[in-house]
Amino acid sequence: MTTLLVIGLALVPFIVIIGLLRVADHIVGRRRADYAQQIALTDAIHRELGAAAAPEVRSLSGEWMIRVAVPLERPSTVAAIVRIIDRMFTAAEGARTRPFRIVLTPLTPR
Repeated sequence: MTTLLVIGLALVPFIVIIGLLRVADHIVGRRRADYAQQIALTDAIHRELGAAAAPEVRSLSGEWMIRVAVPLERPSTVAAIVRIIDRMFTAAEGARTRPFRIVLTPLTPR
């Protein structure tokens, strides 16, 4: 019985390390998915409108957060960007879509 207890205590650090490595792997996978969505959305915007906006995509607790600086003085461009975002994030996962939030900020002139 003492031998089993000693073996169990010796295995605890390995189990903790394996658990932490799995958590780190999950976080890295989530970041890669964020980057892939951001690249796909940027490509879709640039394909339709040219270099009109550069979105930032993050996943926060089960929902997507899309932050885009847009030229507010051109409402047709803003509407097109929102339409592209809506199309990308409702069709991205088929029938099971994740909720998403769009944050539009004014584009500062250079």
